[in-house]
Amino acid sequence: MSQNLSLPHLDPVDRKILTILQRDARIPNTELADEIGLTPAPTLRRVRRLEEEGIIHQYVALLNPKLVNRDLMVMVRVTLDKQTKQGFEDFATKMQARPEVLECYLCLGDTDYLLKVCVPDLDAYQNFLVEVLAAIPGVRNTDSTIVVKQEKYTTSLPLE
Repeated sequence: MSQNLSLPHLDPVDRKILTILQRDARIPNTELADEIGLTPAPTLRRVRRLEEEGIIHQYVALLNPKLVNRDLMVMVRVTLDKQTKQGFEDFATKMQARPEVLECYLCLGDTDYLLKVCVPDLDAYQNFLVEVLAAIPGVRNTDSTIVVKQEKYTTSLPLE
């Protein structure tokens, strides 16, 4: 049974708060209050409630990969020998421990996992591919795609 993902308890003000915070999580509460048309105290209460409910689960700083020497992005499709619970768990645990793996998705279809890997250069990626991915028991195949240009990047979820 699938869970209904609509959030009826998010009113238009909550949605506006979330949209603004996705754009700028460092906005002062007074400015946020002005933008949504409330006073600071109820605005802060709403933000705290959204945090407590887990809707806002983390605040982060987004870095420029080029300026921190991580500008080679590779999308990697991984196929495992066997699709077992233990195999999936072992692979996921190994990927969670790798700092160059920014995203790791368990997939349906021909690909078991899709990885987003960011490294300094092609040599670093080759090392990751040979020394890490190929060394994991149960990895049958990898297929790498080097990203040439990022045409769109956002971390904001649409809330309409």
